[in-house]
Amino acid sequence: MADVFQSIVTQMGAFFDNVVSGYLLPNLGLILWVIIFLGIAYVAGKLSKVIVVKILNAVGLKKLTKHTWSESILRVTGYKGTIVGLIGDIVKWIVYILFIAFIIQNIGLPGVADIFTQTAGFLPRIIGAILVIVIGFIVADFFGKIFEEAGRRLLKEDALSSLSGGVARYSVAIISIIMALGLVGIDTTSLTVMFAIIFTTFMVIVLLGIKDIFPNFTAGLHLKNELKAGEYIRIDKHAGIVEKVNPLSVILREGDKTISVPNSVFIHNVIEKKKKQTPPK
Repeated sequence: MADVFQSIVTQMGAFFDNVVSGYLLPNLGLILWVIIFLGIAYVAGKLSKVIVVKILNAVGLKKLTKHTWSESILRVTGYKGTIVGLIGDIVKWIVYILFIAFIIQNIGLPGVADIFTQTAGFLPRIIGAILVIVIGFIVADFFGKIFEEAGRRLLKEDALSSLSGGVARYSVAIISIIMALGLVGIDTTSLTVMFAIIFTTFMVIVLLGIKDIFPNFTAGLHLKNELKAGEYIRIDKHAGIVEKVNPLSVILREGDKTISVPNSVFIHNVIEKKKKQTPPK
C-alpha cells in the first residue's frame, strides 16, 4: 500500500514538474498578460454597466418601464432586475466577450476569436430588440387606455370599452414583438401574415357580434337633441318619463319601474311626447 501511495506521489510530482518547467515558466509572461487583461475586462465590464444604467435612468427609462408588461415578462423569465439592469448586463457581457476575443486572438486562436467577435456583434441587436419591445409595450398601454376611455365616454358600455382598449393594446404589442424579432434577424413574414389573418378574423367576428350597436349609436346622436330629461313620451309599446338619453338606449320611467329602450326603436316609430313631469293618470 505504501509503495502504491509513493508511486502516485511520484507521478503527480513529475506531472506538476513538467507543467511548471515545460509550460508555466516558458509562458509566464503570456499567462500574466492574460490575467491582467481578464482583470481589466472585469473592471471595464462592470464600469460599462454602471455608466449605461446611469444614462438610461437619466433619460427616464426606468420610470417608463416600472410596473409595465416588460417587467412582468422579466419576472416570468426569472430575471430579478429591471429592464435597465438587463440592458446594462448585456452591455457588460459585450465588453467581456470583446476582451476574451482579443485575448484568444493574441494567443494564436483566430478562429475561436471570430466566434466571440460575432457573438459580441449580435448582442447589440438584442439590446435594440429589447428597446423596441419596451417602447412598443409603452405605446400599446397608452393607446389601450385612450381607446378604452374613448369607448367608455362614447358608448357608456364597460364591456365594449374594455374590448376596444384590449384590441388596440394587444395589436400594438404584437406588432412591436414582430419588429423586435425582425431586428435580431428572424424572418417574420409568416408571423406578419398570421397576425393579419387573426386580426382580420377577430374584427369580422366583433363587427358581426356588435352590428346592432351601430344603428343604436347613430340614432343616439340624433336623440340627444330630440329628447330631454323630464319629458313624457310614448314610443311603440312603451310610455314614460325620459330619465336619460344614453349613446345606445333611452332610459324611461314607467310608474315605479325603469326600462331601457334601444335607440333604433325611435328611428322606426313615431314619438309622442308631452312636457310634464308626471305621466297622465
